[in-house]
Amino acid sequence: MKSAGVLLVTLLSLCSFAQDKKNELGLLLGAEFIPQRTTATGARVDFGNSVIFSANYARHLTGEKTVLFLEFPFAAAPQHTVRTSDPNFIRSLATLYVAPSLRVKFAGQSAFSPWLSAGFGYGLYEGSERLVNGAPNPARYVSTGTAQFGGGVDLRTPIHILFPISLRGELRDFYTVANPRFGTAIQNSGQHNLVASGGFVIHF
Repeated sequence: MKSAGVLLVTLLSLCSFAQDKKNELGLLLGAEFIPQRTTATGARVDFGNSVIFSANYARHLTGEKTVLFLEFPFAAAPQHTVRTSDPNFIRSLATLYVAPSLRVKFAGQSAFSPWLSAGFGYGLYEGSERLVNGAPNPARYVSTGTAQFGGGVDLRTPIHILFPISLRGELRDFYTVANPRFGTAIQNSGQHNLVASGGFVIHF
């Protein structure tokens, strides 16, 4: 009887927690775009676009109509092809970012809710094993501080599979504060990495 009572209290607590729905998990798919760069020798560098996989856990902090979240956006793009005439440059590039941020959602009780986000975190660049000229890449993995800022729209839906599910479209810029150390140095500091993606959000 005692164990049944404990089980009942636990179930009621879980139901109460689920009804609060203060947590979100977003799963998105999109593309990453890296603007054209120029090497220190003056060669142009063009990055091909890459598919990007994104996940985002967020916790509701405060507010109902204007809502503040603490979020942890994560994004990883496995394959940017690189085109350049510089023989000492990389052939391809993969990227990964995680940037704890604050997100402000407007019209939080509406079916259509725009939002803005900004934060700072970690970025990882993985270059190709070999450079264009065939030589080994001396700096294949590079870590860097990363600022994140962006915005998007959440669309409430009637879908409910264990938990309510909404749709999301977003555009983020993961801006690395220092240049990745490619085979040849890049002109100017910092690099914009633009991510456009869409998917669904589970509320629990």
